[in-house]
Amino acid sequence: MPTWGPSTIATVDGNGRRIVFVKMWTGQTTSYLFIDAETGDLDQIYPEGKGWGAFQVFWTPDNVIYDTMDNHLVAIDVPKKEVRKLGPFDHRMAMGYVQAADGTVFAGLYPNANLLSYSPVTNTYTDHGPLNEEVWPQYPRPLSIDDSGWLYSGISIQEMQIIAFDTETGEKRALIPAEQRQRGNVEGHLGVDGKIYVRAGDWGWNVLSKGEAIPIDGEPADAVTEKTDTFPDGSRYASVNVMDKRMFILDKGADEPREVRFDYESAGVNIYTIISRSDEKVYGATGIPLRIWSLDPGTGELENQGLGQNRGHINQFVQLGDRLFGAIYSSGDVVEYNPREPYDGAVEKESKNPRIVHHAEAARDQYGRPHAVLAHIDGRHVLVGGNAARVVMGSGLLIYDTENEEGSILDRDKLVPNQGINALASLSGGDVLIGTSTQAPTGGVAKEDKTAVVARLNFETRTVTDKWPLLPETRAVRDMVVLSDTRVFGLAEPNRFFILDAESGAFVHDEEWAGHGDVSGWQAPRCITIGPDGNVYALFTEAVLCIDSGTLERKEIARPDAKITSGIAIVGSRLYFGSGPRLYSCSLDF
Repeated sequence: MPTWGPSTIATVDGNGRRIVFVKMWTGQTTSYLFIDAETGDLDQIYPEGKGWGAFQVFWTPDNVIYDTMDNHLVAIDVPKKEVRKLGPFDHRMAMGYVQAADGTVFAGLYPNANLLSYSPVTNTYTDHGPLNEEVWPQYPRPLSIDDSGWLYSGISIQEMQIIAFDTETGEKRALIPAEQRQRGNVEGHLGVDGKIYVRAGDWGWNVLSKGEAIPIDGEPADAVTEKTDTFPDGSRYASVNVMDKRMFILDKGADEPREVRFDYESAGVNIYTIISRSDEKVYGATGIPLRIWSLDPGTGELENQGLGQNRGHINQFVQLGDRLFGAIYSSGDVVEYNPREPYDGAVEKESKNPRIVHHAEAARDQYGRPHAVLAHIDGRHVLVGGNAARVVMGSGLLIYDTENEEGSILDRDKLVPNQGINALASLSGGDVLIGTSTQAPTGGVAKEDKTAVVARLNFETRTVTDKWPLLPETRAVRDMVVLSDTRVFGLAEPNRFFILDAESGAFVHDEEWAGHGDVSGWQAPRCITIGPDGNVYALFTEAVLCIDSGTLERKEIARPDAKITSGIAIVGSRLYFGSGPRLYSCSLDF
């Protein structure tokens, strides 16, 4: 997929031919595509090492593109189609870039807000160290620089800050008073009047100049637009769909865009969820980009289709009747998909099947990274929990009514404050078991809670009636299945198997299982299920286990040559699981 930030650029190669540059990240590898705008022919270049995700690149007027790759700042010479390492760093990736008048390129790194610079004039690379010191991860964006040589970096998300940095002396200034710092994302732009404007929540709009912030009344000037879709001759690309391998080019003087097809190599994108249905097919979804796929084990036919060009992921599907319901990162939106009906797949707000059936602005901070989705035993409700998409500790819980298509969100304070939700399971009477995680969401800092718990939610009163901590301590419950009214099998980090008596709250069995790797599972760690034979099947990173539900004797039934990362579905006599982008299955001896 193309990256979340600007990464698709209309430019020319060394022969003056129009090309579209794309940074493509699959979750496994990064490559750079140079696509001929006339023919669709392309060159695909693989830089050394792995990147840290789908983050933006920076294009300069001399037709050089900068990126952070394999803990190095790199320069991509577009005319030559060559990648050169400029210098190393110890952190992950750049969140923001800016270029000074003398051509020097600056980059701000996540998570420690280190500032890098490279001068193409003198071929000098410098690591200036951290702009700001915090105990939490920092997002240094946006970056800007004024005529006096002062550079400015927004610091997001936990507590917003603006750092002014004198590029001549190295002096640093924090411009937002401590008492005015808030959670959120700093906004900023270069105005058409040449001034730098920035806002950080209630701190309001300010102009940045000579290392100082000057409050303004009213709205800022409009932003200077930086077009990356227009070629030097004035033609442009109307759209580039990397997933479907086509783009539309509006040639100079043309009334309608022209379709151009292209092709590339790909290792595939990660599978996030796998589920079986009564039609004897296996279904699932990938992430970054979001693609919904199905496999007919009888014929081997595999289909996959997108949801517009959604770049998130459905972390888990569950089934109610003929329909599948899933939750999308990072919006927390609930999507309904009926495989019996024709697939639409338009942009998500317009698609009829799949379709978004629940959206709430609060969802992003309550369960925007949905680790657990449950089809309630009543056959009517779907529950969603997880972590906030960023920073905020604890999880809310969505209870969505599939009949009246209405949902209500229980706030984190009414559940297990400061803990996320990793697993959900229904008891026969309707109450819900919640398995938690003490791990902080992306960009956050964990609180003082030392161990995960299993909590019991009274589904009628929507209140938590019991909380049972796991001891010895563990960071997270990974998954649970209910075998009877009182007998619950579960997996916890790193490699623990437990049995909970849901009536008494006693953990009647708890042991580490060595030799199979850690408990498996992707962002929604579905790694345990009950088979048609009544036995329990579990995924560890190195092996698939069968657990006798009576004697608890376990045996490996498969040990693949790749790390197990996602699951879990049984169709017929085969169990399906994923390893990164690849789908595997193993035979079950019923």
